[in-house]
Amino acid sequence: MRYFDTKFLEEADEFISQLNPKAIRKILYNIDLAEQTNDPKLFRKL
Repeated sequence: MRYFDTKFLEEADEFISQLNPKAIRKILYNIDLAEQTNDPKLFRKL
């Protein structure tokens, strides 16, 4: 069950693409996890 969907602005997409692959994976993993859970602590990290 997804609680919300994430849509990236062009600027955010460009910024994320400039990061190293490990950071990109962690960011996308946390976003995906936050979309599927109702955990305020995890959402705060984003």
